[in-house]
Amino acid sequence: MMNLKDIVVRLDVSDVRRILAIDMDENREDALIFKRNNLPKKVRKALESH
Repeated sequence: MMNLKDIVVRLDVSDVRRILAIDMDENREDALIFKRNNLPKKVRKALESH
């Protein structure tokens, strides 16, 4: 298991745009898809790079 620690997750413009669109539409399905497909990769990468 990885050592857990505080991290900063970098979001590119397309990620930010998608998050804001999901928030405005209150689209739970898109939010879940984004969470499953994008955030775990970014979190793992941030944990590995330190």
